[in-house]
Amino acid sequence: MKRIFLTLLFLLSSLTGSPATAEIEALFSTEVNIQEALLKEIETLSETLDLALYEITSADLVQALVRAKERGVRVRVVTDSKQARIKSSRVNLLIKRGISVKTLGGKEKGAMNHHFAILDGKKVITGSHDWFTGSGKGDYESILIIQNNDLADSYQKEFERLWREKRMIK
Repeated sequence: MKRIFLTLLFLLSSLTGSPATAEIEALFSTEVNIQEALLKEIETLSETLDLALYEITSADLVQALVRAKERGVRVRVVTDSKQARIKSSRVNLLIKRGISVKTLGGKEKGAMNHHFAILDGKKVITGSHDWFTGSGKGDYESILIIQNNDLADSYQKEFERLWREKRMIK
């Protein structure tokens, strides 16, 4: 795993009005097991995890979310309504375990195709990696793990907008 420290002047200065520094880790499926990295990140959570995902079918990732909730982490998921209804979806299991899930898409405008997580309000994970069974096995995928409060705030605002607008699955 390569740990990269970059100054994101052009991106973060637009968010904060001044230069900012972020800690960024770039992971590529040809070099590391991205799912294992995600599991490790989830295990370190102490307060919140907000996920906006197209689909979630990985049993290992779902179990990590359930364990996080059991540790007292507030876990919320926004996912695509069509994907939530497919047979391999783990959405119903999340709900049965007390995790709040909302969907969007379907009759609404387009698919919910975000791929991001906000960890403890301080860290963002985003990229092409899908949170489904088999993702990363032979595929060319990547994620960025970015620790920066300003960027996390921007993603949190988008998550909250989605959360307010969409319906709860019961």
